[in-house]
Amino acid sequence: MKDARGWNALAVLGLMASLAFLGSGCMSLRTSLRKLLVVEVKPKQETARRYATEIPVRPRAEVRNGVPSEPGEKGGEDEELSVYQKLVVLRPEDPLVRFHLGRAYLERGLLDQAIFELDMATSLDPRQAEGFLLLGRALRLKGQYDLAIAKLRAATVLDPNYVEAFIELGICWDQRGFYERARRAYQHALRLRPKDPDIYNNLGVSYLYEGDVERALKHLKKAWELDPTNPQTNNNLALIAARRRQYDLAFEYFARAHGAAIAHSNVGYLLLREGELEKAIAHLREAVRLRPNSLRALAHLESALRLSGRVAEAEQVHAQYVKAQAAEALSSVPPPNR
Repeated sequence: MKDARGWNALAVLGLMASLAFLGSGCMSLRTSLRKLLVVEVKPKQETARRYATEIPVRPRAEVRNGVPSEPGEKGGEDEELSVYQKLVVLRPEDPLVRFHLGRAYLERGLLDQAIFELDMATSLDPRQAEGFLLLGRALRLKGQYDLAIAKLRAATVLDPNYVEAFIELGICWDQRGFYERARRAYQHALRLRPKDPDIYNNLGVSYLYEGDVERALKHLKKAWELDPTNPQTNNNLALIAARRRQYDLAFEYFARAHGAAIAHSNVGYLLLREGELEKAIAHLREAVRLRPNSLRALAHLESALRLSGRVAEAEQVHAQYVKAQAAEALSSVPPPNR
């Protein structure tokens, strides 16, 4: 860990005192990496793929350093990126600078730039497991699963106890459709960290991908017992309950995961798909009451009303939808330079 401490020591000495991941003091980079989470699951069956949840219905992993940025900290984030962009020009062969620039790009979703810098960092210093982890994750997010697996395996060779690398490996194997290999990676991570609810969540997702709902439910319930507040686990349990037409239970889990407004919107949409129009309308009306500008809820409510023959009410909702859509478009326009 001497190299990892050296990396953070450099940051502490003056590169970026405002970096969020240094909020806990002179910790190692390893301990500053947050757990990887799988959020939401896309059911395998063709007939159940389009759940209308209001956040992306895909698995992903989340690696952040230290405390997440609070609203209003974007300027600090931009300053961090600018500092490392300047430093890499001055010190192009410094693996630490390359690593932190790649990490900064990755946190902003700039995957091509992140891959380039992290690949440079690991080439300049092939002993850093953290660099291989983040490079593997960036490649996975680009859909380059085989190359990501190779980099993640390098991380596990460097550190056989690197839990996060095994979790990322599991996610990659799941995306490739090799569910047994994915679960072997998760089980290895679980042996290293036996009470981690996120790993149980990922195991449940893996079984759900394969269509084994009972085993998925077993692991997701274990994850829920360890952390009943986890939004990813609650969301995944809601999806299973909905597939079983247990809509009241699905609503409870969705509400824990995303709040009442999204829960009503999701359950309303699922009921609409099943043709239970009156129940769907009740949920969707409540979703709109709680969030009057929710485009998804408004669109589903309009559809439900039209299907039930309430054309005049549907037209009113459509007008509200158009107004909300215009407001959203206006809010996305950047202010003019003065």
